[in-house]
Amino acid sequence: MTSLPHFLSDGSALQVDPDPLLSAVPGLLGFRPERSLVLLAFADSRTLMVALRLDLELLPDGKPAPVLRDSIANLGTIVAGYGAVGVVAVVVDARADDYPAVFRAVERSFTAVGGLSAGFVIGEMATGARWFTSWEPRCRPGRSRPPAPFAGEVAPHGRLSDPLMSPVALQRAVFGGRRILERRDDLAAVLEPRAHCDSTTCRPVLPMVAPAPPGAADAAGARLVLRQVRRGADGDLSCAEVNALAEALCSVHTRDVLLALSLTDLRDRAEQLWMRLARSLIGRPGAAAATLLGHLYYMSGEGAFASVAVERALDLDPEYHLAQLVHTALLHGMRPTGLGEVLEYSFSLGEDLGVGLPPQTRTPAG
Repeated sequence: MTSLPHFLSDGSALQVDPDPLLSAVPGLLGFRPERSLVLLAFADSRTLMVALRLDLELLPDGKPAPVLRDSIANLGTIVAGYGAVGVVAVVVDARADDYPAVFRAVERSFTAVGGLSAGFVIGEMATGARWFTSWEPRCRPGRSRPPAPFAGEVAPHGRLSDPLMSPVALQRAVFGGRRILERRDDLAAVLEPRAHCDSTTCRPVLPMVAPAPPGAADAAGARLVLRQVRRGADGDLSCAEVNALAEALCSVHTRDVLLALSLTDLRDRAEQLWMRLARSLIGRPGAAAATLLGHLYYMSGEGAFASVAVERALDLDPEYHLAQLVHTALLHGMRPTGLGEVLEYSFSLGEDLGVGLPPQTRTPAG
């Protein structure tokens, strides 16, 4: 959850300025959305619970396409399960229409959380872009005020302040070392395949083997990868080292142990290595690396990054079970804490195998 007290009004002001909230959207997502519907769900304390993005797929008459309508309905059910009490919708589209049918679909699907608090339209998430209010906050029967987060009248229009200077973006840059990407496609570009070298021996296609009970070979593989994580991924890796890492990642038990790194002080170094291997390996080991990366992002609450990494894993191996599991969790809006038992198993297995994992120092997002 993200506390956003400076975004909102307690009702004492004549109008609420939504610009701080709107300019925070790229920082919340990690990229500037385009042709998108962004949904921001809030708790009763006016704390942001989750930021969700959908492709803005419309029919010729401006109504949501069936896939968008179904996705909105699904998210309404998920967010109600979170205990949300209000949602704000932001349409980002250069056509800059009013999109009444889109906002009505959100209103219907989010009735259980009080309906749509407010809806905004903006052509692009850029400094100075014009935004306007297309759906105003309104009280429902039996309620003295609109659903969270806005407690009063919202300004009808304005100009977007610099998204790169929003408190969320600055926090992301200073504490997370992450910049806001220009578009979602840039996420996929980060994982574009890159051969480690010209030699085909660095891209081995290893056979699929049914997993045996965890044992010494799995422990050795986990220690091997753990040593490389501690060394960092910036240095050169020989073909022999890449192949050894690929072979280790073919073990589901080794992979299960390494999942625990997402909640330790080695999280950032693990991210670097998983990303490097997800780009350079193919087949089962490449899918394992991409899945480790997707799971790591999932635990951090970075759903957009996790989705791209898992898509890469499934491209490399459509039958990779853990990638399918994380993909399903993303589609159904499962909180990262919902996979807590998986992480408990990872630490437990690491201890049983004597791998020497670092202690858990982080908690899953949400």
